[in-house]
Amino acid sequence: MEYVRVDVELLRRVAEELFVHAGLSPEHAATLVRVQLEADLRGMHSHGMRAVPVYLERIRLGIINPRPQIRVVEERDLAVVMDGDAGPGQVVACRAMEECLARARQRGVGFAVARRSNHFGAAGYYAMMALPYGLVGFATTNGNLVLAPPGGTEAALGNNPLAWAIPAGQERPIVLDVATSVVAGGKIDLLAAEGERLPEGWALDATGLPTTDPAAAQAGLGIPLGWPVAGHKGFGLAMAIEILSAALAGGPFGPHVGELYNNPNTPQGVSHFFAAFKIESFRAVKDFKADVDAMIREVKAQPLAKGFSKIMVAGEPEHITEADRRLNGVPLSATLSGSGSNALSMSGVCGANCIVNADLAFFGLNAPRAGMDYDIAGSFVGAAAFAKQ
Repeated sequence: MEYVRVDVELLRRVAEELFVHAGLSPEHAATLVRVQLEADLRGMHSHGMRAVPVYLERIRLGIINPRPQIRVVEERDLAVVMDGDAGPGQVVACRAMEECLARARQRGVGFAVARRSNHFGAAGYYAMMALPYGLVGFATTNGNLVLAPPGGTEAALGNNPLAWAIPAGQERPIVLDVATSVVAGGKIDLLAAEGERLPEGWALDATGLPTTDPAAAQAGLGIPLGWPVAGHKGFGLAMAIEILSAALAGGPFGPHVGELYNNPNTPQGVSHFFAAFKIESFRAVKDFKADVDAMIREVKAQPLAKGFSKIMVAGEPEHITEADRRLNGVPLSATLSGSGSNALSMSGVCGANCIVNADLAFFGLNAPRAGMDYDIAGSFVGAAAFAKQ
């Protein structure tokens, strides 16, 4: 696959204009795009700007509320329950994490849950919101069906992600952002859009057998962490997250959560859980950070296995990728971007001054979805004046 680099601010501007055109306030559009673009910058294309078309489609259909009245419905000393009013998940989640952080900063620890929300992108973004305040952050969410229970043949839970962000001293913070499946579903969608086979061990077909066919995987099941020997571990973790998210928030769980894709009628009703706490509630911050630094250095100093040139800790690959992409732009597929069947005109959305094309393969689409009235003209690759080769 051939890629070209596209300017970060160009991506941001175009996406924000799209969402404002769809009915979001400029503030909410900026929040949504900031979360998605951060995922692309960190190399997590499965959770990045590729989701823009499905968000726009669901806004157009009235399933995502572009002007939500997000509110606190219950409040305790350390915890808060939010109602997202079916708004964009990124907007709801940022608001809930802000409430969580306010309590943690004032009282040492804070919790927040949110219900009636939508897909919120990468969980790590919200955990990292704690880092500027020197706090430890945690974020998780439920989602649409992906994982079958051990011994089962039908999905009962999502591959619910979890994320921790932990401050360090001289070293970079530890940022762990993982799904409870072997691979996030968005990565399967990306390979499907690019016409590539899946690596072995990524997915099961509808009968529960391993498959490398992306179409069979999309119609089949995710593989829980620990499969095939200990899949109960990944599924058990997903179930714990489902309880923390949905049961605490009073939202739907498991099969009662709406699908994100191919679902033009039903709201998702996703629920989220957030936590943050002060390190000094346990010990001196400088001593904690010194130990985290020492742990990172000792782990990275371990002897290398054959075929490896470097040991990295959680968050380090993403930090390296982000530094490169902020300087050199975000890579988009050049092979598929020029195809007429893959492009929608964006003229009429961004106006005459918006000289930009959108690579739908990057966005996870092979062709325009029925009913989408957004014109996405050309490809980002065509905006050569903005691209950094």
